[in-house]
Amino acid sequence: MAGAPHAGPVVEFRNVSKTFGNYKACVDISFQIERGEFFSLLGPSGCGKTTTLRLIAGFEEPDRNGGEVRIDGERVNSKRPYERQLGMVFQNYALFPHLTVERNIAFGLEMRGTPKSEVP
Repeated sequence: MAGAPHAGPVVEFRNVSKTFGNYKACVDISFQIERGEFFSLLGPSGCGKTTTLRLIAGFEEPDRNGGEVRIDGERVNSKRPYERQLGMVFQNYALFPHLTVERNIAFGLEMRGTPKSEVP
C-alpha cells in the first residue's frame, strides 16, 4: 500500500457481508472514508461495529460473494493484516498495559522502522 496516495477513498466497503454460522454480523454494507476524514461507527452492542473494523484490518474476510473491502483503491479481501499497512488500537485492551496509549501506538511504528521524527 506504500507509494503515492490514491486519489479516491482511503477505505471503501462495497456491499460487504459477514456471517458467523447463522448470525449475520454485517449485511450489504457500503461506505467510503476519504483521506483526512474523521469517521465514526456508532450503534448498539452486536450491530457489527467491531466486525467492520476487523474486516478493514484484515482480521476477518467478507463472506464468499460478500462484497469488496478496498484500501487506497486496492481490493484487500484476502490480504493478511500485515500486508495492509494499517494499525488498530482496541478500546479495552492494550498491547502493553503498563504503557500509555501513546507508547503502545509508538511501539508498532518503531517495530516497523518508522523514523523517530514520525513516531509520537
